Parts: sequence; structure tokens; C-alpha cells
Amino acid sequence: MAVNRIALLLAAAAAVLAAGTARAADAGSPADYFPVVREELARLDLRAVCDDVTATCSFTRLRRDGAEFEVGVRWGVATGTVYLYIERFLVLDDPDGPSPALARRLLELNRRLVTGKFEWERERNTIRLTAVLNCDSNFDRKAFRSVVRGLWSAAERLWPELDELSRR
Repeated sequence: MAVNRIALLLAAAAAVLAAGTARAADAGSPADYFPVVREELARLDLRAVCDDVTATCSFTRLRRDGAEFEVGVRWGVATGTVYLYIERFLVLDDPDGPSPALARRLLELNRRLVTGKFEWERERNTIRLTAVLNCDSNFDRKAFRSVVRGLWSAAERLWPELDELSRR
């Protein structure tokens, strides 16, 4: 009876040790939240087209003036972040980049915006509107939906003013 009890205790200890080792290995490797990103985009009824190889999705939204914005969503396994972006939020005519008035306004907005920020891409001479959701410990579905909605809300609200500034 004592031998059976010792054998059971050793088996239980081995199981606990194996489970702890498996959790430690899982904790060292980043979680793959790309399937969850896909689910949440579908939940928002955005009709996103996703590519599992690049872990990116894209969808289009109509602006108030009838033109379309293409919105991209990229899952970064190495960084544990979801990067949302409107790639060609503004297309600049001046090859030298944004005018001083537009640059100043973009800096003001970057300071005030809670979710998004504006980035100038020199190679394409465009302004991109972006947002980042950190998922280092878990994926917060409600926060993701809020960031998607917040990015779109900022785009709709700010585009007319910034488009006009970009044409000066």
C-alpha cells in the first residue's frame, strides 16, 4: 500500500512538473491572435479579405464624399501588436512632402489623438493614419473593436480639413 501511494505521488508530481514545463514553453512563444482578428473583423461586418501568410487583412470604407479608403490590419507576432492603418489617407501633390501648415496641423493632431496618429511616408509621398493595439498579455476583443471604430471615426472627422490643407 505504501508503494502504491508513493507511486501515485510520483506520478502526480511528474504530471504537475510536465504541465508547468509546457506552460513555460507556451509563455515564451507569442500567441497567435490573427484568427481572433479575423473573427472580430467579421463581427464588425467589415467584409475583410485576409491573407494567412502575411497575417494581414484589408477592407474598404466609403468616405462621406463617396470615395473609398482602404483600411489594413496587420498582426505582428514578434511584437504582439495589431497595426491598423489607412495607407493613403492623403496623397500629397508637392514632392517635398507636407506643407508647413499641414505638417503643423498633423503634429497638433498627433498630440491630441488618443487612438490614432499620422505618419508621412516619404517614398510614396502620402500621409497614413494608424493605430496600434498591444496584445502582449492577451487579446482584448472589445478594445480591438473600439480601436477600429475610433480610427474610422477620426478619419471621417479629420479628412475634409486635412484634404483641404494638403491642397494649399
